Amino acid sequence: MAEGRFEEIWVEAGEQRIRALISGERGWLMYLPSAGASGFSSRNPEYAGPADATIEYCLSNGQRDFHPASWAYPVDVVHRARDYFEAEEKRPPFIEWHAD
Repeated sequence: MAEGRFEEIWVEAGEQRIRALISGERGWLMYLPSAGASGFSSRNPEYAGPADATIEYCLSNGQRDFHPASWAYPVDVVHRARDYFEAEEKRPPFIEWHAD
């Protein structure tokens, strides 16, 4: 996969933060309600692929991570979640979240 297909996005609203890792046409989200708090990560209930499938992500520091494909959403949904968080300053309700 070409390097340009990876993206790491952080958005802050007060102490809250949302992080999006994008790999091509799919993306994974993490929501942190405050500094030091346990966060939440996305789960896609519509995922219908292999249970053990993973997606590679590249962080801004060059580190490569793999997360389950079932955690990812289409990139347009990830961007909509980011936009919602920026506008509303709260966790996007249309994403299924898992308490980590």
